[in-house]
Amino acid sequence: MERYGENCVQKAAAGDSAAFGLLVEEHTPWLLVRLARRLGAQEAAEDVLQEAFIAAYQQLAELRAPERFGAWLCSIADNKARMWQRRRITQLNLLDQLDLAAPPEQEKEEIRALVRKAIGRLSDSHRDVIVHHYLKGYSYQQTAILLDLQTGVVKSRLQKARKRLQKEIIAMAESSTAQTFELGPDDLAGLRHVARFTSDDPQRLIMHCVCLDAGGRVVATDGSRLLNWSSKGLASLPAPVILDSLKAEMIPETDSATLILEEESATLQTADGRRVTFPAISGPYLKYQEAVGTPGPIMAVVRSERLMACLEEIEPFVRERHELGKSGWKYVPRVEMRMSSTEGRLALRTTRDQGFSRTGENADDLHDDNLPDWEHSVSCPADVTSIDDEGSFRVDLNHDFLKTIVEALKDAAEEIRIYFEHREAPLHFEVGEDHHAAVLMPMKP
Repeated sequence: MERYGENCVQKAAAGDSAAFGLLVEEHTPWLLVRLARRLGAQEAAEDVLQEAFIAAYQQLAELRAPERFGAWLCSIADNKARMWQRRRITQLNLLDQLDLAAPPEQEKEEIRALVRKAIGRLSDSHRDVIVHHYLKGYSYQQTAILLDLQTGVVKSRLQKARKRLQKEIIAMAESSTAQTFELGPDDLAGLRHVARFTSDDPQRLIMHCVCLDAGGRVVATDGSRLLNWSSKGLASLPAPVILDSLKAEMIPETDSATLILEEESATLQTADGRRVTFPAISGPYLKYQEAVGTPGPIMAVVRSERLMACLEEIEPFVRERHELGKSGWKYVPRVEMRMSSTEGRLALRTTRDQGFSRTGENADDLHDDNLPDWEHSVSCPADVTSIDDEGSFRVDLNHDFLKTIVEALKDAAEEIRIYFEHREAPLHFEVGEDHHAAVLMPMKP
């Protein structure tokens, strides 16, 4: 059921313009994405959506099932999109479409590309007269001589061929909604990394998805961490596309692939013919930019490989050392990150009790076996600036989440920039001139 519900639809049908305005506000984002993908142009999508809303307002009294308003509106928008595509074809004179030598405008060039494909669908007799007369420039009489036909037969076949060609062009334009993007190794690596940041929470279905945002940002989040990858291969993407059920292991191990985006699916195709298809769903995606905020004023710059070495060195201490097998306790791989501007270092620290939380009243005694107290820390050089509190900053983080972020970013640049503000604010990570970025939520004290 839509956010404003059946009551709002009924009020709008009764003439309440404010209620209809709420419906417009609710359905504009996802419909605009759908139309932009279909038409390939944001401006055209906005025009078509306006036509759809006008038509919906005029026909609202005819809607018999208010709870189906969203689906009903979607069908109106799709019809308006088909009409727009028809107009784009039929408003151009067919003779002009076939005058391929003339300097074309951008839209006409797209039409001519369709014409070339449509000619291949004609019968041999129709294709011959079209090619000789329009593409090669022969007169009726010359075409007749070359094809051993009467001039009248040439004219008759041309008339029939034009009608058939126009039908083929319209059919191809209506079905030609796919967009293709050539992805390189960095783009494919980004998709793999981002896919690892999705959630499996059944209550947060949108977080199962990867968002290909307009302009080439590839984003996923599980609510605790977020990866925002800048993809050059998707830089021309006009509107967001949301991919469902995309897993890292689905991305082919190759240096290049073509991404084909269609109405309800996306396909990765490699040069050797391998294809992987996954669903594309209607949006909108999470407002992730608002949720994570802006980077804090404190910055630490650390070598990517050195930070990864620290995470790997401390990992046994957040694994084997904490495998106690006690009932009534939950453990997460928690580490304290400390950054010091006076020491010029970034340190990771864990202790015997760090990461445990009680899950039941009858929990075992955590240390009834007299396990000795211990702690372990590792550190690496870091250039830390703008810390006022005695030159250091501490925050508790999930070790595994931090490691996935560093794994994703370390191959993109030699240094990682970490921005933070206070212990409860998200940490922002950035690398390189392309500004691949990640966000990690701190763990509560």
